[in-house]
Amino acid sequence: MGELGLNKILGALLATALGLMALHQLSAIVFSHGGEGHHGEEQAEATSLSEQMCAKYAYCVAVADSGGGGEAEEEVFDLGAALAAADPAKGERVFKAQCTTCHNITDGGANGTGPNLHGVVGASKAAHPGFTYSAALSGVGGSWTYEDLNHWINNPGAFARGTSMSFAGLRRDADRVNVIAYLASNSPNAPAFPAPMAASSDEAAPAEGEEAPAAEGEAAPAEAATTEAVEGEAPAEAAPEATETEAAPAEVPASEEPATEAAPL
Repeated sequence: MGELGLNKILGALLATALGLMALHQLSAIVFSHGGEGHHGEEQAEATSLSEQMCAKYAYCVAVADSGGGGEAEEEVFDLGAALAAADPAKGERVFKAQCTTCHNITDGGANGTGPNLHGVVGASKAAHPGFTYSAALSGVGGSWTYEDLNHWINNPGAFARGTSMSFAGLRRDADRVNVIAYLASNSPNAPAFPAPMAASSDEAAPAEGEEAPAAEGEAAPAEAATTEAVEGEAPAEAAPEATETEAAPAEVPASEEPATEAAPL
């Protein structure tokens, strides 16, 4: 076979391959457009909302399925426990770094941009002499409790809407409680810290079907006492009572034989 014949064969194979590829593309286009009305609806129903959003938009965030579980339990901040572990010395450092621009804390010290804070814990709100407070804080009323101080220092704008205090707040729990402990150490009439929250009663209750543990020092149950008896001896409760005809051991004459002991079980 000559070179011309080989070229013809290769050309025929190439033409066949190109024809098959064109046929495949054409059939894909025809069937995709023709089946949109029916199969497209089925596909939309089958896909999840997250998949549909990702198909429509270039950027999407997949949302994990909760699986029907309950809502996540919200963590509760225990102010009493936090204050019990607070460090006033660390609070002083935070106070000097964050608060001394506007506040003085020395006894009898002058007011600054903000009022003097000596003795503020337990004192009435917006009542320090010689300082003009905003209407927002003056309308709150009450005294500065530890709970109110915690909310106020965390976010003054949220505690008293419209306050003139522009401080953003101390959002870190450790910094905030340390500052509160420092303020309390500079308040002669400061009340005691609130007690830590009580533990959940569900933790102390025994599980269903379980017996509560015996208190320390309490006697063991009677069933356990019987198993501790020496093998071959009868428990004290099972010992036969003496009959009226039997004499007490002290009254038995020396010549008489001792009474026969009960046979071991």
